[in-house]
Amino acid sequence: MGKQAGLSSIIKKETLSLNEEGGITVIAEILKAQRKKRGQTQQEVAEIFNVTRQTVSNWENEKNYPDVPTLVAISDYYEISLDYLMKGDAKYMAKMANEARLLQTIRIGLFSGICGGALLVFSIISFLTASNGGRLENIIPVQLLIVIAAIWLCVIHFKNLKEEMAAPIRTAASVFLLAALFVTLLCLMIFILAATGLIHF
Repeated sequence: MGKQAGLSSIIKKETLSLNEEGGITVIAEILKAQRKKRGQTQQEVAEIFNVTRQTVSNWENEKNYPDVPTLVAISDYYEISLDYLMKGDAKYMAKMANEARLLQTIRIGLFSGICGGALLVFSIISFLTASNGGRLENIIPVQLLIVIAAIWLCVIHFKNLKEEMAAPIRTAASVFLLAALFVTLLCLMIFILAATGLIHF
């Protein structure tokens, strides 16, 4: 136990000194240095972190990066600051930032898509009801509420959009939402014209 504690202390000190000197700045180099310092093979490291030897090789050659839970396990095992591991690697930080942006874009896209789809369904139901002899004086107020909800949804959607978000998802969600707003407005106009006798179902 004493030897292990002493080794951990040495590793910590040398890691800090390397950080200050700028010698090791990426996760790949840190992992390789710590493995060699302990005299471990890639297979042994793979077994410790429940991954394949090829995965460890990919880490050390910057072909991919450990996921966050594995990175936490690496930090605990080698007794290296998680903050140092993550912030010391510009590529890894960029990867995490990209994933965060993509996740935020997907969330906004899903919210807008689901809500926009619901408004479309309600508008179609209103239209079918009117076509089958439904009372327009009851349908128009409901459709007006749907239009207000669509406008509110568009305001929320475009307020939360950011340029750095994934363009395909951002564009698809925006187009779909605008289409939903157009349909809801069109249905409202048709109902109003029908109520005034200008058109007939």
